[in-house]
Amino acid sequence: MSSPKYATPLILEPRPSRWLLLLMLFAHGGAVAVLLVLDEWSWPIRLFLAVAVLVSLWFSLGRLGWWQSPTRIRRLIWQTGNEWRLALSNGEILTARLRPSSFMHPWLVVLNLCVEGQRLPRSLVLARDSLDATTFRQLRVRLTTEVGRLFGET
Repeated sequence: MSSPKYATPLILEPRPSRWLLLLMLFAHGGAVAVLLVLDEWSWPIRLFLAVAVLVSLWFSLGRLGWWQSPTRIRRLIWQTGNEWRLALSNGEILTARLRPSSFMHPWLVVLNLCVEGQRLPRSLVLARDSLDATTFRQLRVRLTTEVGRLFGET
């Protein structure tokens, strides 16, 4: 085989997911609720931790697209092989490669990307409602069929 199986780039333009919003609110709300009922710690420590949880929620929802975060991935283009282009909200274009630690489920896809020039990887969580049904299906099919070729599995 001289040419890749998928020569057409796959363009992903994720939108905010209501399902992920509810999940984030539930998880962070639960953490704050647990902090409120802990009597072993003094109230300044619990207040500090509650603020830390709320800050975490703020940044998480920004990355998921619920408001304009400059580091949010607004567009992904999966080119041939394992070449990805990421367009951030601040206009920056990054080149990345998919990592084997990525996760796929019928309702959820987590893309772990190794970005050129950056030490830490970037992750993009895509729920079913983050993309239109056809694009989500195309992404899952392409990931399923390409994983062996991308990461040397047989």
